[in-house]
Amino acid sequence: MQRYVGEVFVVRREGVRVAEPTGGVARRDAGAPPQTWFATIDDETPGLPLVRNGRVSAEIELVHPVPDGGSIGRAVRFRQAARTSVPAKAVVADRRDDAMDRLELVPEEWQPYEVRAGELGAHGWEAFVGTLFPLPVEEIDAVFGAGWEQLVRIEPWLVPLQTDGGDRAAT
Repeated sequence: MQRYVGEVFVVRREGVRVAEPTGGVARRDAGAPPQTWFATIDDETPGLPLVRNGRVSAEIELVHPVPDGGSIGRAVRFRQAARTSVPAKAVVADRRDDAMDRLELVPEEWQPYEVRAGELGAHGWEAFVGTLFPLPVEEIDAVFGAGWEQLVRIEPWLVPLQTDGGDRAAT
């Protein structure tokens, strides 16, 4: 099985603990609906006792092929310190319609788990696309057109695990 790493929230769904993508946010909304994909968690998973209510990094063994929804594999390790997420960026008020137009173009082939637009509190307004895996910039350019980087934040949930040749993640 191939291993990937991504930021997760550990939540209970139907009484079972699972790891879900963070959706690019630092704190999980208590009433958030289930995500499209999740990773299963065993009680013996290394690092699990360190997990609290915040976002953490998880090493996940993926099943192949990845299903259209549901369990994508199992979390095999947690790390207390999550990688730094790309910070949200405010879209200027007169470009919000342009950002919304691009969100409507997101194809299913990108395996989006979250497409949203909304307030950033006092910081303004944001357009966000969370994808299951990284996308080539050329593919995003072909769908969204030039200048999309100023309007939409795209963040993959899972990236291939880079190791130091052993079983340790490279930093």
